[in-house]
Amino acid sequence: MLVLFLSRWVYTMEKSNEVLLVKEEAYKVQNLLAISLANSVSSTELLAFLVEKDLIESDFESLSRKVLSQNPTLDALQLVEAETIIKTYPLEGNEAVIGFNIFEDKIHRQAAEKAIERKKLYFEGPFVLRQGGMGMVGRLPLFKEGLFWGFAAVIIRMETLRKTLQLEPGGQSQNYIYQLAKIDGEAAYPLFDFDQEPDFETGLVHKAFFEEGDWYLFVKLRHPTYLRNTFLFTVFGLVFAGMMGLFVYRKTIEPIKLKKLVAEKIKEQQNLNLVLEKKAHDLALSNQELEQFAYVASHDLQEPLRMISGFINLLGRRYGEKLDAKGLQYIHFAADGAIRMRQIILDLLAYSRVGRAAEEVSPIHMESILKEAMHLFRKQIQERKAKILYQDLHEVKGERYLLVQLFQNLVGNALKYSKKDVSPTIEIKMDSRENEWLVSVADNGIGIDKAYHDRIFLIFNRLHSNETYEGTGIGLAIVKKTVEHMGGRIWLTSEIGLGTTFYFTLPK
Repeated sequence: MLVLFLSRWVYTMEKSNEVLLVKEEAYKVQNLLAISLANSVSSTELLAFLVEKDLIESDFESLSRKVLSQNPTLDALQLVEAETIIKTYPLEGNEAVIGFNIFEDKIHRQAAEKAIERKKLYFEGPFVLRQGGMGMVGRLPLFKEGLFWGFAAVIIRMETLRKTLQLEPGGQSQNYIYQLAKIDGEAAYPLFDFDQEPDFETGLVHKAFFEEGDWYLFVKLRHPTYLRNTFLFTVFGLVFAGMMGLFVYRKTIEPIKLKKLVAEKIKEQQNLNLVLEKKAHDLALSNQELEQFAYVASHDLQEPLRMISGFINLLGRRYGEKLDAKGLQYIHFAADGAIRMRQIILDLLAYSRVGRAAEEVSPIHMESILKEAMHLFRKQIQERKAKILYQDLHEVKGERYLLVQLFQNLVGNALKYSKKDVSPTIEIKMDSRENEWLVSVADNGIGIDKAYHDRIFLIFNRLHSNETYEGTGIGLAIVKKTVEHMGGRIWLTSEIGLGTTFYFTLPK
């Protein structure tokens, strides 16, 4: 609607501007023609003065020469006594008109009678002149002592008038078409001989009337552009409006689509929440079963093991003297198996408790954690003359029990898997990264084959027999579960015979 409104405004403004241009051009031609007609009036009035003073014979030629030299818009002057042409200047080229009776021709007589009736200069033409060529004649009726004497006349040829009006031959220019038509009740005589008459009934045309010859001056714009400009503005405006409409439509439909998408996502989230609630319920049941298993393992299983271990030891003390070496060996195997079974149960309990303890997360200094773990192994450290090196340990956030258990397993493994003839050296470092701490525990022990690096953290996975190195194969599994519970990662590097370095991260 805005484009159509503006198009109407553009149409009005463009047409008004071009109408104004046509009017300006018409006023220019109109003024030039008016100047030529004014020169004709003044020249005929001078001739009238000669007639009144009886100076025709003596001064006609000199006066006419002076008038024509000062008025290039005129081609000749004439005196018509009664009905006959008696004088003309210049005479050369105009001899054929001397003695011509203008009343003999019906058209000439009508024009002359109109001049007498109006008592002022009146133009006839254009017509074919007797002396040759196209032109027009303006006649001013003269009266002497109250009686009609004749006419003072001026002749303007078509070529002279074109120059006067600054028009090209054919009455056309690059931008405008011109026409001068005489209205006499019978016919309209074109001033210029066009190949075809232009249509002055349509288009942008300005018309002006000249009473001196009953002429209408027409000026028409050759190629109006207001319709084309309005059409182009409308087309581009509608294209722009369409683009704006599409933009607005998309901006309007996006919230609707977004609202629909949000509704779908909410419904999807609700379904996911239902699934999550079910899984949380199942997990809670699983945790309850695990807690029941832990309770059974810590109480119901340990009690029979204590009884088995006690009776085996009693059997060895009471009947040991009666048994041979083979029998005593069997008793030893049974007692050792009971002890190892009890340790496995305790380690399983420790593994299951990772992440389920109710201990509060708080800032803890890693040096105090390490010292607590070292205190647990003080006897082995003294016996093996082990060196534990550390520096720049920082404060972290975590559960104290889990951190102690973490270092207890790593330091314990470093002491356990050390070389027989070399004092263990354990070096602990802590480096700061962008969002985490990187902790490393390096030893100079026996090392681990690269083939087992991925399996070392699996529960019950042991690389050595129980006779070589005691253990249940749960320690490193507990370490991995502890680190991952705190949001970190763990890995190792190792070479056989050179030692092992465990790395783990803790979020800041």
